[in-house]
Amino acid sequence: MTGGSGGVGRAVVEELRGRGYEVVSLSRTEGIDVGDEAQVEAGFGRIDRLDALVNNAATLIPRLLTEMTAAEWDEQVRVILRGTFLCSRAAFRRLRPGGTIVNVSSLSGVFGAEKFPRMSAYVAAKSGLAGLTEALAVEGRPLGIRVNAVSPGSVDTTMADLAGVTGPRLQPVEVARIVAWLAGPDSAPLSGANLRLDPV
Repeated sequence: MTGGSGGVGRAVVEELRGRGYEVVSLSRTEGIDVGDEAQVEAGFGRIDRLDALVNNAATLIPRLLTEMTAAEWDEQVRVILRGTFLCSRAAFRRLRPGGTIVNVSSLSGVFGAEKFPRMSAYVAAKSGLAGLTEALAVEGRPLGIRVNAVSPGSVDTTMADLAGVTGPRLQPVEVARIVAWLAGPDSAPLSGANLRLDPV
């Protein structure tokens, strides 16, 4: 589990543990930068058995395009997209048939969904994550590995506060239940899906 220290990530960790999973959290809180290749490999090297990976690590630096630096753009893409690539690659090398990967994307990365200002890098990275999910599902099929994504709208977390998005919000536990279902065997044979979660 990446990004498991707060918000949706913490809720997913609790949900998975409640379902009997032993969860290893890889996040900056645990000293793992998912965008750093060496740190990711070291983190996965501590895992004896891997049944599922949840890619949840993300960062948001809200800026208008004209005010955003290249470094701020790169950091968001590095954590969200490069981090998912590095962790998924490590997981593919360790997962056995029946293994799963769940990418926590965002409604902001779904084509046609409403977009908000100051989030261009985040939107671009999450849109890339949607495509990556489909590509990995294809590569995982002959290995017996399923790859899916969940794309929630605004969730009641500090990141939503940072984005300044108003309106209804999902609760982290609502997202966590869907993530845990996708990570487990009951969601088979679903693969390559991107489930849209709209707050009501």
